Amino acid sequence: MRGILGTATVGLLVVALLVRDDPRWFALSGTCGMLWWGWDLLMEYVVTPIGDWLMSVLTGGALDSPAPGVRPNLADTIKFLEGHLERGASPRVEMNAAIRLEEIYRTVKQDPARARLVVDTILERYPDAPKLKRMRELRQQDIE
Repeated sequence: MRGILGTATVGLLVVALLVRDDPRWFALSGTCGMLWWGWDLLMEYVVTPIGDWLMSVLTGGALDSPAPGVRPNLADTIKFLEGHLERGASPRVEMNAAIRLEEIYRTVKQDPARARLVVDTILERYPDAPKLKRMRELRQQDIE
């Protein structure tokens, strides 16, 4: 709708400048410009807020971004990943959790002992898993 009204405004203004004898073309161009402006206001201040509110009602607010402080911090993430290793999740989930946990301990926490413990634990469970090739290399470097 914006495109149609904007094009009509500019097109009618060009026609009005070419014809100049009939002021109705200027009036028609101005009318289209006012409709364009009114359409933008209607969409921005009425339709979009009502649509957002309706979507929030229908989804129970599930699409809203979480409030600050609700997102997990590093300690929560570590606890979550360690829980996957302790509870015995699927092998794929355990391997992914171990990879992330090892990276957190090694790079963020600067705790190589905990990182090695994670590597040893997961390699003990899945010694031949191709996904853990990098961890086997890290273990080999520690041994040497």
